Amino acid sequence: MSNNSKHILKYHIKTRVFYDNPNFGPGVSRIMELVKETGRLSEAYKIMGLSSSKGWKIIKKAEEDLGFPLFVSVVGGKGGGKSELSPEGADLLDRYQAFVYELNTEAEKLFNKHFEE
Repeated sequence: MSNNSKHILKYHIKTRVFYDNPNFGPGVSRIMELVKETGRLSEAYKIMGLSSSKGWKIIKKAEEDLGFPLFVSVVGGKGGGKSELSPEGADLLDRYQAFVYELNTEAEKLFNKHFEE
């Protein structure tokens, strides 16, 4: 293969975990990360540029396939309500992130093995 400084070959892997329908992947995990940071689903949707209805549909599809809620709502006082990851959701996010990290580490090695110029 020729070494062309204008064109560098890259790759992309999009990882999803699911039972029947591939609805849990990078988008849902990002929403979950943002809820951990902000405490609000609405803020997570806003940061990601999603409408509340679109974000809600994405979450509900993932929850339906997984069979458990990803979030729990906490009724608020002075500052209003907030959202948190459910225990099952927090566990899934931790395992998903570890899996994706390891998968990407191995993928980088394989990519370099097969495409290094």
